Amino acid sequence: MKDAPRHSFGLALSLLFFLTAVRMVVLSGEYYPLHGDEAQYWLWSKDLDWGYYSKPPLLSWIIALTTAILGDREFGVRFASPFLHFATALVIYRIGEKLFEPRIGFYSALTYGLLPAVAFSSLIMSTDVPLLLCWAVALYAYLQVLEPKPQPRWWLVLGGAVGLGMLAKYAMLFFLGGMALHMILWRRDLWINRRLWAAAAFALVVFSPNIWWNAQHQFATISHTAANANLGGSLIHPAKLAEFIGGQFGVFGPLLFPVLAVAIAALLFRPILTRRLPDERLGLLAAFALPPLLVMLTVAFLSRANANWAATAYVSATVLVVALTLVRARWRWIIPASLALHGLLMGVGYAYHDLAKLAGVTLTRKTDPALKAVMGSPALGKAVRQTLQKMPGAVLMTDERMLFALLSFYVRPPALQVQWNPDGVIQNHFELTTRIEDFRRDTILYVTRQETPDALTRFETAEPVGRITIPLAKDYAKVFFLFRVQGLKG
Repeated sequence: MKDAPRHSFGLALSLLFFLTAVRMVVLSGEYYPLHGDEAQYWLWSKDLDWGYYSKPPLLSWIIALTTAILGDREFGVRFASPFLHFATALVIYRIGEKLFEPRIGFYSALTYGLLPAVAFSSLIMSTDVPLLLCWAVALYAYLQVLEPKPQPRWWLVLGGAVGLGMLAKYAMLFFLGGMALHMILWRRDLWINRRLWAAAAFALVVFSPNIWWNAQHQFATISHTAANANLGGSLIHPAKLAEFIGGQFGVFGPLLFPVLAVAIAALLFRPILTRRLPDERLGLLAAFALPPLLVMLTVAFLSRANANWAATAYVSATVLVVALTLVRARWRWIIPASLALHGLLMGVGYAYHDLAKLAGVTLTRKTDPALKAVMGSPALGKAVRQTLQKMPGAVLMTDERMLFALLSFYVRPPALQVQWNPDGVIQNHFELTTRIEDFRRDTILYVTRQETPDALTRFETAEPVGRITIPLAKDYAKVFFLFRVQGLKG
């Protein structure tokens, strides 16, 4: 009980709230324009449905709520992100507390809140944000279910969290792999537990509207998710595997990821060497981290995998690493050191441009990754709007998904848009929902990054009407070309 005040839930709540407040201040400045994916999610929020071409619908519902209150601006789109991570950290506190003690819960919550990936993710709106909260809630509910006499409501919470997680991102399926691994090794009795199957049925009910939507759209989202693995070409990519592993040092932290790798390896090989299972608490945490990590390591080797694709592993991995390091005298320095390092990295990252300005450093394309990723979209939207004003009734056409989404957000008031799709193969949501054939006789303003696009030959009339150059640094500018086209051939 001596540690309770020092590592109380209230103290964790206060520190995490302060961290969230800092992030809200950064977001309120609206320095960074939306990324193309964020703009796409915003556009989906204007046409609420049970699914979309590349993602389930939960994120668009959240954005619809926040923008209804705060307006269609960057702050409105991203508003929920810091609060969802805040809630996830608090649930992680409860997971660590339930499995071990308040001290483990306290440091687990702070460690999660300061993870490099979470620090970055809190400033954007992505499907991982609600997914991680659903994962944490489902894991805590699962721990409650493991009690000798669990209360019935926890089965519903488990099923509801898994179902909602599936509505956020299909990566929630990895949670079922974690459950299966734990039950095979420690709790085989749960396989015949009727309440577990009732929870599974409830999860399916929650998720079923998205299944229905996919059935109405040739299972577009599921096909896209499978295609993301890109397993059609060469199946040996050691460089991509190394890149993915290196990315995990950035996602989980340069001190924490090596500890996690050693811990999981030890937990895997211990039963082989000693013929005894490890501590069930540690084994359970490893079981829920293993499926996303192993699957994404395999995908990275066979094709490619983005660093964040294994993000769900780090809910239980955070508690696992904290629990292992704090009980070993030689390792106890790792958690405070990582907290200090991650806090420093977060502060530098959030104030990067201000610090560069104070130091008199002129950022370039190589030293400012935001230039290529997100900067320049508001200026592009304004320039395109000015051109559209000279072409009353014109339809706006693009040949990139990201460009379509960004112009949807930054051209105000919005223009009628269509996605150029000459081969008819559906590869994104805008190709699924717009058809160039519907605008065969309309005047079209075609915005593209290509100076001489092949699309010009497909129209009866095509003429250049402008070029937009957006200087972002002394060595970098974004250039777009504008054409007036009309009369689709064929």
